[in-house]
Amino acid sequence: MKKIFLFHFFLLTGIISLSAQNTVSGTVTDKKGNPIPGAKVEIKGGTESTITELDGTFTLETKIPAQKVKVYYVGMQAKEQKVKPDMLIKMSDSSWWREKPDKYRWLVGVQMAVPDDADFKPSFGLMLGRVKDIGWYVKGVYSKKQSTSGSMGEGDHYWTNGESKSGYLSATGGIIVRLWSPIHLYAGAGYFDREVAWQLANGEYYKYSPDTYSGVAADFGVMLKIKRFFINAGATYGFPLDGGYDNQKRVVGNFGIGMYF
Repeated sequence: MKKIFLFHFFLLTGIISLSAQNTVSGTVTDKKGNPIPGAKVEIKGGTESTITELDGTFTLETKIPAQKVKVYYVGMQAKEQKVKPDMLIKMSDSSWWREKPDKYRWLVGVQMAVPDDADFKPSFGLMLGRVKDIGWYVKGVYSKKQSTSGSMGEGDHYWTNGESKSGYLSATGGIIVRLWSPIHLYAGAGYFDREVAWQLANGEYYKYSPDTYSGVAADFGVMLKIKRFFINAGATYGFPLDGGYDNQKRVVGNFGIGMYF
């Protein structure tokens, strides 16, 4: 009786063990259908993994039903695929254009802003952010203002020698959104301030009020990620709040280059 009981016990245990296993099998090839030996196949969300045979085939036994597998091979882009009977997994050559972000990364870069006025010199600054598919950034550019002894309006009459100096600053921040692997859009808002100074015949500089104003800045642009580097280009629109130049908006072009960490 005892032997019969033990026999049924081990038989039942074996049946439960076998029924709990899930077999995942398939073939890994390149785009042309050539088998890829030595590729690593792992169960996503699990610990089981194996290596493909010379003909690209693999078989995995799992304790719980698998939903997806992920395949890795040197020089090719990692591939995820839903589990199905005798699946065929085709892999593509790896390239910076197809590479998808695997985690959040910091970015920092130098920036140059070029106002739409020929009399304005470029401003320089930094861009800092953190992004994966969605992230954030802050950006600031600055060029030193000329110290002035006073101010002059459009109707004021002063003896000037035709020389002028200008200064500009802006500080903006917002979001970054990845459109597809290497291309991102960024958009934000902040503050801007610009000033123009004219030199008088006596050598002193006076602030020229009609071209001097500050207000709200709207910032947007495109960013291209190339491996660990990026380049960006965009524009900052300034909307004066202090009555400068008939409240017209002013556009400033932005360009930059930086790195991901």
